Amino acid sequence: MIQQDISYYKNFDSIAKEVLALLAQTIEVNTFFLSIVTPIQSFMIKSFNRNAKLICEGDILPYNMAYCKLVVENGLEPLVIPNLGKHELTSGHPATRFIGNGCFMGAPLINEGEIIGTLCAFDINPHVFKEYDLTLIKSMAALISHAINLEKGIIRDPLSGLYNRNFIYNYFDYHQDKTNDEMALLYIDLDHFKFFNDSFGHDTGDDVIKKAAGCFLQTVPEGSQVARIGGDEFIVLLNPSHGEDLMKSTQQNAELLLNSLSTMPITINGNDHFVSASIGISFYPHHGTEMDSLLKKADRSMYMAKESGRKNIQYFHPE
Repeated sequence: MIQQDISYYKNFDSIAKEVLALLAQTIEVNTFFLSIVTPIQSFMIKSFNRNAKLICEGDILPYNMAYCKLVVENGLEPLVIPNLGKHELTSGHPATRFIGNGCFMGAPLINEGEIIGTLCAFDINPHVFKEYDLTLIKSMAALISHAINLEKGIIRDPLSGLYNRNFIYNYFDYHQDKTNDEMALLYIDLDHFKFFNDSFGHDTGDDVIKKAAGCFLQTVPEGSQVARIGGDEFIVLLNPSHGEDLMKSTQQNAELLLNSLSTMPITINGNDHFVSASIGISFYPHHGTEMDSLLKKADRSMYMAKESGRKNIQYFHPE
């Protein structure tokens, strides 16, 4: 998730560049880089090379082949290896066999208690790191982690993990390459959500929100955006595939969302409950090119769906 959101972070790029520049002024090795790790790969989101281009921004390495994995396995403290060829963790490592020898120091990036990436110093020559170097990279990793947490909070809803209202309202700024594409905006409101809060408490209501969010994420086609903009209200942005009919594609996906949600059991005190939704739809650019206008029109259509008995889909029609 962090990897896909990095491009939306407004201040992260400049902070990352300054951190790498500071490390380069202080530690006399060739390369410094930031990575985001997954169980499959290590993705280099920012790098600085003094001379030789050892690691570049955008490089992707298999997770098992990257020294970053060793940093993650080391826990919350930095990993320092002055001589890769002589250290028990790296002497037989695939990367060491490839580069020959060198040095490495890495500190974890932490988000909500989990290690999501690394801040590293690297060279193909051995190097004795100073105690100050260790303190510096640990402090800078904490700064980067804090920046990621702050930037994430600007575009992500903390309860559902979905994008939030701010992200949706700034969607066209984030996706200027899509301003010529057709798009459907689905405004989704859960039906009778108040029942869950009033009958079982707000913790249960929060659980319903999380399960609905998971259902939407699993159901929408690849490339769609899902957001929670408040309470029990969600937004789905659908971009039809090349050559696909906008209306037909939207109807199929809206029906699938409605069916998937209404057939998803929510178990409370051993009993299964079900929740449905009302969906209002507007189209970009046919109903407007400003997000605020599109949201209002989809919202109006959603209320028409409520008034039509709930658990149905209504499209915006100009009066």
